[in-house]
Amino acid sequence: MQSLLNDIRFGARRLIANPGFTTAAILTLALAIGMNAAIFSVTSALLLRPFPYYEPQRLVSIQVVEDATTERDGTLLRYELLRDREHAFEGVAAWATDNFNLTGVGEPVQVPVARVSSNFFAMLGVRPRLGRAFSEDEGRAEGKPVVVLSDAIWRSRFGSDPNVVGRTVSLDGTATTVIGVLPAGLQFPFVEPADIWTPRYFEHTLFSPQRLRMGVGYLGYLARLKPGATMAQGNAELAVINQQYREQNPTAPDAGASVEMRTLPLRDVVVGDARNKLWLLTAAVAVLLLIGCANVASLLLSRALARRRELAVCAALGASRGAVIRQLLAESMLLALIAGAIGIGLGVAADRALTVWGVGQLPQGVPVNVDLRVLSFTVGISLLTGIVTGVLPALQIMRADLNSALRDEGRGTAGSRSRGRMRSLLVVGQVALSLLLLIGAGLLLHSFERLLRVDPGFAANNVLTMNVSLPTEKYAKPEQQTAFFDEVLRRVSALPGVQDAAVSAALPLTPKRLTPVLPEGQPEVPLAQRPFIDIEAISPGWFRTMRVPLVAGRGFTDADDGKSPKVLVVNEAFAKRFWPGQNPIGKHVVVGRGPAPSEVVGVAADVRNKGLAAETMAQLYLRFKQLPWGDMNLLVRTGVAPLSIAGAVRAQIAAVDPDQPVTAVQTVDDLVDGSRAQPRFLMMLLAVFSVTALGLAAIGLYAVLAWSVAQRRQEIGIRLALGAEKRDVLWTVVRQGLALVVAGIAIGLAAGVFLTKLMSSALYKTSAQDLTTFAIAPVLFLGIALLASYLPARRATKVDPLEAMREG
Repeated sequence: MQSLLNDIRFGARRLIANPGFTTAAILTLALAIGMNAAIFSVTSALLLRPFPYYEPQRLVSIQVVEDATTERDGTLLRYELLRDREHAFEGVAAWATDNFNLTGVGEPVQVPVARVSSNFFAMLGVRPRLGRAFSEDEGRAEGKPVVVLSDAIWRSRFGSDPNVVGRTVSLDGTATTVIGVLPAGLQFPFVEPADIWTPRYFEHTLFSPQRLRMGVGYLGYLARLKPGATMAQGNAELAVINQQYREQNPTAPDAGASVEMRTLPLRDVVVGDARNKLWLLTAAVAVLLLIGCANVASLLLSRALARRRELAVCAALGASRGAVIRQLLAESMLLALIAGAIGIGLGVAADRALTVWGVGQLPQGVPVNVDLRVLSFTVGISLLTGIVTGVLPALQIMRADLNSALRDEGRGTAGSRSRGRMRSLLVVGQVALSLLLLIGAGLLLHSFERLLRVDPGFAANNVLTMNVSLPTEKYAKPEQQTAFFDEVLRRVSALPGVQDAAVSAALPLTPKRLTPVLPEGQPEVPLAQRPFIDIEAISPGWFRTMRVPLVAGRGFTDADDGKSPKVLVVNEAFAKRFWPGQNPIGKHVVVGRGPAPSEVVGVAADVRNKGLAAETMAQLYLRFKQLPWGDMNLLVRTGVAPLSIAGAVRAQIAAVDPDQPVTAVQTVDDLVDGSRAQPRFLMMLLAVFSVTALGLAAIGLYAVLAWSVAQRRQEIGIRLALGAEKRDVLWTVVRQGLALVVAGIAIGLAAGVFLTKLMSSALYKTSAQDLTTFAIAPVLFLGIALLASYLPARRATKVDPLEAMREG
């Protein structure tokens, strides 16, 4: 132990005596370790850390899927069957999201609400910090209206009132009693964020009780496996229950033969497609760490070779070879541990940046922080880094005859050149790894550039949008809903700066409702076997407001009201799918349960209705008055900055109903930009990693060539004295650098052909072996390599022949 402490003290003195080297090595490793710590903290939170619920490994999500791929919302009828007949499950809970208007507590505000079955909190093992959870009686239709508040709304709207339990609040005009407050920081990542929780899962603002009983999908299912039960047993039981559901509800929209139920681990549902992206980022920062290790190992190797005489003297005085090697390893470990301590700080800062920058790009509801697991990981990779960076110089010393170092080995000899082979190999490795990251970033950049060029099918500029969700109690009748929005549109359209205004159930790029349809000419099949199509309720001015052209027929008019025959506008994708080569105008479609078919009066140009990266789905547009809803989005096209008139629009809505709040005030440009946020987030992260790696590789190349020039100083001086041209000396050094880079590029390209296939799922209409990217990345690297090689080469041409020969 004493000898170890002596080695550490001696290593510390050596590092302090060489501040330039020490600073460069520590910063290089700290940057790489910090990035690894940051990405690992996200990976740990999403993939490794147990969820904060009772025995979370037994929690599963029950999903309803069609054709084994398309996930559908569950129905109330399915839940009742699951709840009453489960055997492999200890319990099954249901949940759905909704919006309520909260009044009587400050200004009217619309709040997100989670409708859950009464056993929801008990199944998760969650206890409120104040009050209690729901009772079974409160989960029945005749039960007393009660709610549990989130900690956030308890603080913001109720002033952290400790006596809030028992208080009555008004939700959508219904007096409701507060019975509890959830613990601070508790989130449920499989449920959309909610401020209020209610046990009335059998209701929904958007759907009448009759429609819910008819099989409208709106629920998610959560279950807990019994101790010892397996996922396979759960799936087998679900297959039986699914068959019972078909037999009992043959006319339900989700009773088709292609619809089944399955279980998935809760973590898989929370993480979703972020898992592959996390592994991609983890691989990227691991590559960056390897490059950093190679860089620092190269620096340590130079120091070890420069100290060969000193180490030989130690050996001659009786120091064992093991003691010499231990001293070198102590120095590298000390460097790595200091870098690890700084890396933890960088990791914390990076986590905060990711939390802000990556909002909405990573699964929400799972706290990302530097905990004991992350600290242990950081210490572990710091120790590993210390070993990796120190073992190469140590191996070189072990292989060398230290006693021979006491003899003055001439510069420029083969022995000196052999010492640089390891450094050259390290540079080749850095170039290969850096090129991999550069190719990955290039592929994502090419993919994102193509995503930017996607035409959404509408004009997004200068359009303001906001959500208006009418309370069910106050606007229970369809005529009340349509009258409210008609008056709002009349008032808003008259505002200065407003060019057009409309309402729609769904926001641009986002589907809202899927409904079974029977287009004219298709085989008569039961409701459950009909194709599900995206339907959109809009006001007549929607096509004009969004600048969506009609390619045939007409749009909606004021005459298409709730009393007139039902009419439709279909998009081009719908017409091509069901009536290829035919004129859709005048055709009929049975929407949902019908019974009367609706006539097609127009065909609209396709708009992206499932995000920018997905192909346009077949879609039906219905006149809002013929399909009224209380939850609508107001869209206002302006001749001025859209957000500048948001206050005036709010005022007109308040003039119609002073208790009606609005939410989600934003521009359509922001919506379109948000649909590109996740690929941009991934691209920017990988670009940062690749640029960092590129810089480290360039520094490593420069260091090797500078060391080579210093080692060959006498040789270069003699060549110049014998008449060699400076350009020949310049080319010799540059050629040495290019040889290393070309070797690294060849290895990097070969590896890239295979490894970039793992990125395919993150690319939009871009091949993982995109020739343009694979061609540009090496050229870019060669350009940087030329610059890194030129600087030491230029220094070589300035060697004084006489001075160099005297040094020999």
